[in-house]
Amino acid sequence: MQLHHLEAFVAVVECGTVTEAAQKLRIAQPALSRYIHHLERELGHTLFDHHGRRLHLTPFGQWAYDKARHILDETNVFLKGNTGNSLHLGASLTTLTAFLPEAIRLFREMSPATELHIETGLSADIFDLVGSGRVEVGLVSDAKPRAYYRVIPLFTDPLWVLCPPSHSWPVADVISVEQLDGCPLILMTPRTLLRTDLDALFRSYAVVPDIRMEVDNVEVIQRMVSAGLGSTILPRSVCLEATQHSGWQALPLKETLVSSLPSSQLMRTFGAITLHADISPVAATWIELCVQLARHFQDNDIYVPTL
Repeated sequence: MQLHHLEAFVAVVECGTVTEAAQKLRIAQPALSRYIHHLERELGHTLFDHHGRRLHLTPFGQWAYDKARHILDETNVFLKGNTGNSLHLGASLTTLTAFLPEAIRLFREMSPATELHIETGLSADIFDLVGSGRVEVGLVSDAKPRAYYRVIPLFTDPLWVLCPPSHSWPVADVISVEQLDGCPLILMTPRTLLRTDLDALFRSYAVVPDIRMEVDNVEVIQRMVSAGLGSTILPRSVCLEATQHSGWQALPLKETLVSSLPSSQLMRTFGAITLHADISPVAATWIELCVQLARHFQDNDIYVPTL
């Protein structure tokens, strides 16, 4: 099946006659008619009912038109870039709680006519979605430089411990890595970078936590904590958002009790990623909004930003 056959078919539908469609496409009318007949042979169905000069779609023709229109629209986006009617985004699970909802709300105010299509997953999944071209911009919690990707750091977020209301710690305002030894924890799955970093941290301090459950969904982890099954370690933004709706306790995680600031090992870098620097105008608008929102959070001490 050739793309120009679909273009001819859609032009005939939208113009109403072969003559007008041929003029629009600037091709000879017999050639356009051959394209339609060829398409009908390939599909094995008649696309039009003939009533005088005007053409009317058959039921199958209507289905085929909807599909062909979508294919041509997506092809146009791929070849020429997004014109502002839609934006395909990816978002890692830890960006969904605090940052993404506010970013979407502000974007809706700025560009109400733009359709947002959002896919979610782990940061590794979002890199794959951007790399395959399925989404144009991704929000990840692992915004470290990578080959072939353009990475725009937005803010850094320290790791905190989220505890059920019944849990008490020897020190009320901070938790050290050493205190996690033997502590019942509910953590992200080993295939996440957060878990990889935590495992390395535990090994460096000879800490052996009691890992009760491994989950790849932040909301499920929070529910397990709420049920009193253990504590968890997540970025501060996620922990603080959770404590606003419950009686949970969220405390900073430090290497030692005398640490004044978390080390780089206890920080997550949130950022936006694209495959190319040459992105559509609507994607550029989205990224700029995310940068401004990160600065707003910095001014209000919601995160510890990189900007």
